[in-house]
Amino acid sequence: MFIKTKECAGRTQFFLCIAERGGNNGSWKTIEYSVCLGESLNLSSGDWVDILKASPEFRSVPIEDVLHLFEKYVKDHKLASDLLSGLREAARKPRRGFRNGARSEQGPHQDVYASAWRALGLEPGASDAQIESAFRKAARRHHPDVGGDPARFRALVDARNLLLARSE
Repeated sequence: MFIKTKECAGRTQFFLCIAERGGNNGSWKTIEYSVCLGESLNLSSGDWVDILKASPEFRSVPIEDVLHLFEKYVKDHKLASDLLSGLREAARKPRRGFRNGARSEQGPHQDVYASAWRALGLEPGASDAQIESAFRKAARRHHPDVGGDPARFRALVDARNLLLARSE
């Protein structure tokens, strides 16, 4: 995960990015996913959560990881540290529907399914094809053969299997 800025018409736009390696037929290419944060990092906690929740690639990223990345960026670029007050608040107060959000009130059985949906970055009710597609996308990023975390990859496999088994 990294931060990128782009200049357009004299304005600077901030982007949060994730790069992954993927490709077909043995050829590798870098794929970059990004989400635009706008012209300022001084966003409210709700804005930070809404922006990250709106992107399937960033929905499953822990908000604490985003905070650590931006704190380092602000320090390295000698920016005012109060720019990140909204992000710090969002990390302190997890919101429902985000990875580190509140647990479901529907009981432990539903929590297992909710965790599986979140792990794959999907909304409940997604089709089997969407589940498989989301799994493949996440597996490219987290497979141990490309330097991913084996535990995270296993969790993705378990999530896919659980969600695909529900419809059988």
